[in-house]
Amino acid sequence: MGVFPPDSRQAIPTAYHSLMIDADSPILDFYPREFEIDLNGKHKEWQGVALLPFIDEKRLLEAMAEKDPLLSEEEQRMNEQGDDLIIIASDNIAFDSFCRVYKSKKGQVTSSSLLFA
Repeated sequence: MGVFPPDSRQAIPTAYHSLMIDADSPILDFYPREFEIDLNGKHKEWQGVALLPFIDEKRLLEAMAEKDPLLSEEEQRMNEQGDDLIIIASDNIAFDSFCRVYKSKKGQVTSSSLLFA
């Protein structure tokens, strides 16, 4: 919600979409449809810096909290702190090093990758 523009809202849960596009959204000002681009000597717009408003974290989290009950169980689980995972393919140059360092931990080696939980 803090980095995606409204046109990329498909990457966030549907429950939050209205916060980015509805006229009555309490945080609609975080998602301007038109904004300036500072080219700072560049020639292409994609090389410039988008001049967007700063996002007030408190306002963002308060607005999202109102929509949280609409999240599916899976979406709620995705928003929780979980275990860290390291996944590395066996053809990665660092694979053997990871095996030496982490194998004594809870490492599980498969034919094509190494998964540490």
